[in-house]
Amino acid sequence: MYVCLFAAMATGGAAEGKPGYGISSWAGWKPGQISPAECPELRSVPLILKWDSLEPASGRYAFAEELGRPLQAAQEGGLYITLMIWVGPAAPEWIYQSGVPRVITNRNVNALGQKTDGQKEYPYYLHPEYKKRFMGLIDAFGKYVSALPPALRARIVFVQCAEGSTGDGQPYKGKPLDQKYAISDEVWNDFRLEAWKRYRDAVPGIPILVNSDANGGLETQWLLENMDVIALKQGMFSHGFQVSDNGERLAKFQALEAAAKQRGKPVLTRGEMDGELFEMGWSKRNIPQALYWSGIFATHCRLDIWNVPYQALKDRANWPAGAFFNKYAGHKDPATAPAAFCALRDGLDASDFNRFPASEFGGKPGQKKEVDRYLRITKAYASYGALMADPEKAIGGGMINRKSSGPNDVGWDILSGNYSRFLTQIEPGSGDVGRWNIDESIYGRFGRAFEHQSGKKQLRFQLDPRFAAKQVKVSVTYLDQGTGSWSIGIPGKEGATRIQNTNSRDWRTQVVSLSGMTELVLNYETGDNTLFHLIEVERAASHAK
Repeated sequence: MYVCLFAAMATGGAAEGKPGYGISSWAGWKPGQISPAECPELRSVPLILKWDSLEPASGRYAFAEELGRPLQAAQEGGLYITLMIWVGPAAPEWIYQSGVPRVITNRNVNALGQKTDGQKEYPYYLHPEYKKRFMGLIDAFGKYVSALPPALRARIVFVQCAEGSTGDGQPYKGKPLDQKYAISDEVWNDFRLEAWKRYRDAVPGIPILVNSDANGGLETQWLLENMDVIALKQGMFSHGFQVSDNGERLAKFQALEAAAKQRGKPVLTRGEMDGELFEMGWSKRNIPQALYWSGIFATHCRLDIWNVPYQALKDRANWPAGAFFNKYAGHKDPATAPAAFCALRDGLDASDFNRFPASEFGGKPGQKKEVDRYLRITKAYASYGALMADPEKAIGGGMINRKSSGPNDVGWDILSGNYSRFLTQIEPGSGDVGRWNIDESIYGRFGRAFEHQSGKKQLRFQLDPRFAAKQVKVSVTYLDQGTGSWSIGIPGKEGATRIQNTNSRDWRTQVVSLSGMTELVLNYETGDNTLFHLIEVERAASHAK
């Protein structure tokens, strides 16, 4: 059962971080597809425009029909909109009649590994006629948007610059059959920069979001120097939680975020969960749980807007994932954030040779694909629930990881600790043990527990000092299994709240009010060990900023 925590999420009263931030649908939205009545957590919708519909004949634009009407409908429904114009695979036929070469690629499967004949034809982007027409489209789009009534224009959260293959960072899906149309990364990124500049100048005041996965140092530096808002698509923060190399990705993003802060520039990020949710074994076996933990991970990675398939958003079982994400979306400053959290998990990172030495677990640093190492690590934690359902998928990159047939609890450079914001566990593992695959509830994918038999009897947490709330409400979600007792309190202070478990086998949330909290401690008291999922700290209503 998980009614208790969902109620706390839904009624917590946390203010929105920024208008339009939070849960968004996926993929392209049309009026009537989904509304807040069908998903109360919906904050924005993505309008994906296609060039062949926007400009069916050269110089004849259909912005009023394709953009104006949906924008008006979104406003009437209380929603914000994000915009993107697909150009490459949606180029109008008249482009080719104007002399632009048609490029055919060898694409035969989509991102989910399914056979397809779609999106195999593209214009040659570097042809002078194409560049002229593409830049003309951006200018015309900007002219239309600039003339919109201010209230309508204010509904646009960002415009994503799609330079080539849909919203991806590459020109083509697949490789050109004729290699004379191949485009090097360096040349392609020069083309992307031209498009970024044109969009920036066409719609001043609206953030231009770009795909970060294809960016190198040059592109990142250009963004920092030339954009007022650093807006990025962060795909690998939104496709689930056990993704290879996300430790490195997150470190790079945090460095960029710090550089933007030094320049006084805000950062906006978005990412999508796509059809994999319904297709891949790891997710479709328990969609509410997969979505819930993916949302917590995305929150840890500071994602602001999370696109989720609209079909999933209509299912009430998935609403807790959206409620959690919305509660923290856009709140990146601890001094003003209404809440802090720490979701408990232990990540088994096969790239960590200090924790998992080669002498015991095999493998060599930098050698990602040694399956035996992953299996040895899993075996060491099998008694705590760790599983390796599809190790061949675990040793691949992010696009391979997402195709796993089931849970893979060991990965390469996955995040090794808890998912959190502004609330950090002190010395994870020193007073607790990690647990995996606990039950089928949304909370049951990961957890940490006491193990008093081995002397592990305390979990301690540090609140970001900038949070600085005099009075807070602390919520601790735990599994009421066994008849042990435990307590919540502030280290060194009397008056801890003691909880007696009753073996109901339900997930429960214990709420306490504390004054002057900078640290928090959960102590084992007696009897059976207790397993924990989540700690949240919220400003008391009278002290909310």
